[in-house]
Amino acid sequence: MLTFNKVVDRVTETKWSKLYISVAVLQCIFIVVIQLIICSQNTYQAYLLRKLDSSGATTLSTALSELAADRLGRIKWENISFVGFQVWFVGMAFDATVYQNTAEILALSILNVLMSILGALEVVDGHKWLTRLQSIKVSTEPLAMAEKLEIALSVVIMGFACALAYLSYEMSRQFGWNIYKKIGADVQVQRMYRFFQFFVLSLKISIFTEFLVSVFYLIQFALKQGINWESGIELVVTILMLPMLYFARTAGSAESTSRMIVFITFQCIVIVHYALILKQTFEPDNFWYTWIVLVFVGIAIDLITVGLAIISTRNFGKGLKPYVQRGSNKAKHQDLEMNNKTKARQSWRIDDD
Repeated sequence: MLTFNKVVDRVTETKWSKLYISVAVLQCIFIVVIQLIICSQNTYQAYLLRKLDSSGATTLSTALSELAADRLGRIKWENISFVGFQVWFVGMAFDATVYQNTAEILALSILNVLMSILGALEVVDGHKWLTRLQSIKVSTEPLAMAEKLEIALSVVIMGFACALAYLSYEMSRQFGWNIYKKIGADVQVQRMYRFFQFFVLSLKISIFTEFLVSVFYLIQFALKQGINWESGIELVVTILMLPMLYFARTAGSAESTSRMIVFITFQCIVIVHYALILKQTFEPDNFWYTWIVLVFVGIAIDLITVGLAIISTRNFGKGLKPYVQRGSNKAKHQDLEMNNKTKARQSWRIDDD
């Protein structure tokens, strides 16, 4: 059972766990603050461009300002998605440390590097629009300030990504020994446990790549296009995402094949959901590069999740169940295991009289 004392004990267990959580929290604070400032600058630049449209500018200037304002409005949601990622990342860092999940630690390191690359793309995109807007009479000071901040942000993200990559390696070494003590020397059970860890990890990653990305996209798209049959389907699927991810975790713990099939079917529907987003994103003059990358990452995670769900289902009934419980179910299995060991010792006891 997860308690505050357990969280504190796991976070402060070694110097590596303390450093890992400290660096993750610092990364979140730095990047969230910088991204919010960039977001405000992009929003103000879009306001100036829309103000230019209403002032009776030339047709060419109006067309370019409308296109730039629309793109900056989309960049704003990319900034917000980066903020959402950092909040999710810190939560995942605590989760990985508390539950000592090696796969989660390493996957977070990879995702952090990926997001640092996407952060660098912000610089390229911002510079492109800064250059294009120089041809019309409008102040580009907010966008120029955003470009400087984006360069600083890229350096900060890459520095934190490298530090966390090294700390992830040290944490994985620490967790490897703890897992051996928990599972024992049975190679088959260890292998099944690792697959289940990867499955649970994919569910946690899906909180960002499926749910948060879908929420940010729906807000932006619904505000601009309104509700139609496509956004209606996307809305229903998005609402069901979090309950279904939790449903899958409980299905794995209970080793319920029927419930796992329901989850796999839902993930196939999520693929259709992604296809609708891509259809809307690939519209002419959309230029939503970051979102396109995030959607493709989401599709990849979805397919990996389905594969791991199938593998986990095939491992049902092979002795893994006691090691993947949470909460009260975990306590019951531990009590049952302790009683079985006590009975086994008593059956071999030699009478003294």
